[in-house]
Amino acid sequence: MRRFLPIVVLIIVCLLYTKPYFRSGFFPTHDGEWAIVRLAEMQRELKDGQIPPRWADYLNHGYGYPLFSFTYPAPFYIGTVLRLFKISLVDTVKIIFVGSVVCSAIFMFLLGRELAGDYAGFLSALFYIVAPFRLVDLYVRGSIGESVSLALFPMLFYLSFKYILKPTSTKMALCSIILALLILSHNIMAIIFFPLWIIFLYVTLIAFFEDMKLYSWRYFLPMIALGLGLSAYFFLPALLEKQYIVLSKIKLSDLSLNFIKLPEYLLSPWSYDKPSYQLGWAHILSAIVGLVAVFMAKGIAKAKYLPYGIFIIASIFTLIFFTHPYSAEFWNIPPLSWIDFPWRLLTPLAFFLALATMFLSIYKPTRIIGGILVIITVLLSINFAHPKEYSDKLDSYYATNDATTTSQDELMPIWVNDRPKERYGSGKVELEDRGAIYNLEYKSNSVKFRVVTNEPNKIKVNTVYFPGWKFYARGEEVSLDFRNPDGLIRFNVPAGNTSVEGRFTETPVRLIANIISILSLTISIVLLLYPGLAFLRNKFSKK
Repeated sequence: MRRFLPIVVLIIVCLLYTKPYFRSGFFPTHDGEWAIVRLAEMQRELKDGQIPPRWADYLNHGYGYPLFSFTYPAPFYIGTVLRLFKISLVDTVKIIFVGSVVCSAIFMFLLGRELAGDYAGFLSALFYIVAPFRLVDLYVRGSIGESVSLALFPMLFYLSFKYILKPTSTKMALCSIILALLILSHNIMAIIFFPLWIIFLYVTLIAFFEDMKLYSWRYFLPMIALGLGLSAYFFLPALLEKQYIVLSKIKLSDLSLNFIKLPEYLLSPWSYDKPSYQLGWAHILSAIVGLVAVFMAKGIAKAKYLPYGIFIIASIFTLIFFTHPYSAEFWNIPPLSWIDFPWRLLTPLAFFLALATMFLSIYKPTRIIGGILVIITVLLSINFAHPKEYSDKLDSYYATNDATTTSQDELMPIWVNDRPKERYGSGKVELEDRGAIYNLEYKSNSVKFRVVTNEPNKIKVNTVYFPGWKFYARGEEVSLDFRNPDGLIRFNVPAGNTSVEGRFTETPVRLIANIISILSLTISIVLLLYPGLAFLRNKFSKK
């Protein structure tokens, strides 16, 4: 029981800091309510048999757009599973937010404990829970993807560490799955965190004197390939088909207005209009004292901790540099050019600052300092763990909201010049000349109807065209015209009684990516089941 006491305390602190999520209704944040709308949309797409979900037909005022082709889907997969238990849309999203905080605390504790002991894990987990930008994500930005990624950072480090100490097929599969989940939970966070994670792998090899060449080829490469393969269905089309959307042509922000100057890490006022950039003076001080303790350590302790200390210092300073205006030139080069705001680096920065505090456990004086500082910061930062206001909107409000859920319509296809302002009023399908539409059926990924016209006619489908849409008249594919200002699908039909069917299909890129992910999923399942299968095989062979 005593072994589990730190986790119990951490969960209690997590619940205190997420108390507003236990009230009825929800509260306005920059992105939080859009998460509810997106969850409702994903549920519609899955019910329509869109696997994987890509085309959001109900949104964009019913004209559709490729939401989940470019927007991280994992939190909404989790939400869809929770919805099977008849949990409301609003409560489902709140559960994901709260769950991300609890999981981040537990896995930060496990990671810190593995690296430096129970007290180290407990301290770092507490600092992680109350990190200022963690609270910004919860109560100002409402970013469900970043909140989930904050749980996946320590989870990935912890599982990777355990995998290095004792490589098994199960641990390889678990590491690959968490890597894939990170990519699917917030693609920008994955881009930032991936190189830092790779360095962590090799730092661990150095700390434990493991064979770098052996681990690189036998253990790391298959694990990374499998993780990338599991998420390939999402990120490959997102990269290769980005050329078709507005995001490929515009910047979502003025970089010069979103860099962070050094004083702002300490003196950045809390605001519900824009993110506060403060890192927390107690977090900074605790990290500094902890890292100094590493360099003061002697013997085995120094040999073990020094590689990690250097790695954490390098990571913190690298992240700080790239949030500073001095790094502006680098933001014109991929992958930094793919990131909309430099302050997004505050998310992994919060993780590394909290991780640095684990070294406070090395000496008794630093243990005392760490305990005092964490108590102070827990008591003070609780004042920021609340939203600006509350609202009591019903699920129906979010389920019927048909906006684009984006800030600048950045996921709109580039050929749409006249963007929809309201829902169409004349029906999903219209005829240019006289005629009649019968037996109209449509879902998010298909349209089916019969058209009767005395002369050759032109059909307009109130759906924005995107690669993958195909239409068939009398069983034969028709040529689509979408080079109109509204970007809607149009095509000709012959005179007479014509059956028409349209489907949103997978392009060659998506199809190949899907196959890669299916193969990777199959391999992952085999790796997870292999120990059990081997046990059964040995058991029956003995008989």
